[in-house]
Amino acid sequence: MRSLQARVILAGTVVVSVVGAVAFTYGYIERVNARDHLKNPARISFILNLQELPSSVRDTECSARAITDIIISCAFKIDPTDFELLLRGWDFKSQKINGNGRTYGEDAPVGPDFEAVTKYVIHPDSFKNGGLVDLVTNRDRSLVVANRFEE
Repeated sequence: MRSLQARVILAGTVVVSVVGAVAFTYGYIERVNARDHLKNPARISFILNLQELPSSVRDTECSARAITDIIISCAFKIDPTDFELLLRGWDFKSQKINGNGRTYGEDAPVGPDFEAVTKYVIHPDSFKNGGLVDLVTNRDRSLVVANRFEE
């Protein structure tokens, strides 16, 4: 009887320890992300390989939870007349798409829901172990999700 009771106590201790470790890790990642200024537009400059962003970029929301690779997703609004300026940093190829633009975040869904119609993508040779950079936008090119995935 004691053996069964000891096993139950041990199993409970293991479960509590695992749940605690997962909760601590999640909290740590969230804290690091919060301190890392996830709303900082410099993240978008990094994704798009640009020295500076158009001044109309606003309402930035980013996610970057990966630990072993570089995976950054940012959603933002932009004046449609400035959109072409976002494409200067890479030699993007465009393709027609459809779906909810918010769900195109590589790291996690970011930004508001919107109807995505165009995706601009490149697989840079400078990413030695592979990866991609892409932009997803709506019809009037005022809502954007940008991703950088680098292995």
